[in-house]
Amino acid sequence: MGKTPRKLWVLSLFAMGLGACSGEHIASAQYGLDQCRRVALLDQETGARIRGAEDLALDEERGRLFVSAYDRRAVENAARKRRNTLPQGGVYAVPLASLFDPQQEQISVASLASPDNFTGGLRPHGISFDDVNHELVFINRTYIRDGGKWVMVPQLQRIGANGEMFVGEPVAAHCAANDVAAIDGGVVTSFTHASCGFGAGVENIFRLKRSGVSGENGAVFDKAAFANGVAITPGGDIVMAATRERALLFLEKMGEGLHEALRIEIPGGPDNLSLATDGGVVAAAHPSMMKLMFNRKFGIGKAPSRIVKADPDTGAVEILFDDPRAELFSAATVAVETPGGLVAGSVTDEGLLVCQAAP
Repeated sequence: MGKTPRKLWVLSLFAMGLGACSGEHIASAQYGLDQCRRVALLDQETGARIRGAEDLALDEERGRLFVSAYDRRAVENAARKRRNTLPQGGVYAVPLASLFDPQQEQISVASLASPDNFTGGLRPHGISFDDVNHELVFINRTYIRDGGKWVMVPQLQRIGANGEMFVGEPVAAHCAANDVAAIDGGVVTSFTHASCGFGAGVENIFRLKRSGVSGENGAVFDKAAFANGVAITPGGDIVMAATRERALLFLEKMGEGLHEALRIEIPGGPDNLSLATDGGVVAAAHPSMMKLMFNRKFGIGKAPSRIVKADPDTGAVEILFDDPRAELFSAATVAVETPGGLVAGSVTDEGLLVCQAAP
């Protein structure tokens, strides 16, 4: 992926921050801060605290949560400084019983695959559980040398979900590939920009609607501003997060492609998505894109965390969790509802946010 010139990136950052503070009224959240806590995750091999649980996937049948994690800012800083090696990440399975045990403050977990199994390393981003094949499919952000520079090359990757030593052959992905959803043995991926490098910055500045989702045979929808998370409804429709539009787009098949059948505006820029058992779409929503970008890119300050659930039948949006000052958890990028309550991950913070459901 090409590198956006710094001046253009700064302009892009400013453009993304416009309208971040809308002054909108936010209803009370279902889970208060007093019902939630942070649970640390420790990598069994290194003993290090896991940071950057960007995405989650639920396996309710087996009572476990898959976590896709790597320290994105640390990797980007090391790549920019042309370090000899770059930090790695992992894909972890966390028992729900341990997460919701109030006595557990930290959980030791082992990655389901070793970085040694992947050319270019293991840095998982968006992830999905293929319950038909009992596999995990994710966007792996590998890095390769190009002369003296490190270049990020996203790949679509499959591994075994039950501890099998299965690592599928990587598949080339769009240079701006972000999230993935498994469906009928295949996958749908989202791409945040049509272009990469300089072109991506231009798209951000002018808020161009050129991103979207693609199937395994190419782009099928490319009319969104910063397409982010993606999920598949039980009926087979695609739900996509349009971050710059502060909306969820529900896409239906039309001919060889997709068209927007429903739009639900939400209070924040949606990131990764998950489906609730009642049919609702759970989204991590960023109230302030400016704070998020300074936190993620530079490690400056904290970013608010907000979790919402949208009802595709009525268009109603419910606030599940809201931490406007990031007192408990910063920069949440994903959340899932479970029988025990709510679990959220963050692109920059450590561990997981766990909110206990009322008895």
